[in-house]
Amino acid sequence: MLSLYDEATTKAALALPIDHDLRAFLTTRIVHYAAAGLAAATHILVIQPNDTESDIEREIGFYPTANIIDGIRSGSAAFHPFWDWLQDLGGWFEMIVTVGDSGFAYILLIQDADGVDPDLLTLCKAHAVGRNKP
Repeated sequence: MLSLYDEATTKAALALPIDHDLRAFLTTRIVHYAAAGLAAATHILVIQPNDTESDIEREIGFYPTANIIDGIRSGSAAFHPFWDWLQDLGGWFEMIVTVGDSGFAYILLIQDADGVDPDLLTLCKAHAVGRNKP
């Protein structure tokens, strides 16, 4: 798991030998958020194989398969998506969860790969826009 929440963690992540597509996604988004004045109000979390639910909850305070308001988990008929945006980027999913009115957002980049929680990937594939979806 990569957690980018300030300039130091961002530089450290980009210095790692990471996947080419991931580097491109991160670079594009970092430039975009900086230009919009949101760099300090954005926490990017990269979810990859073997990242556990508890690790992710510890890092950002929630796990995407449970609604952050009522706790209902995906797969239940009562589940309602709580995020603001979920897009299929091809090999990766991008989930944006805004918090409050300050402009702060969590940006989750979720790798579509073996070793990533299958429930999380099922949720992403069912709800994401993009690649072959409206």
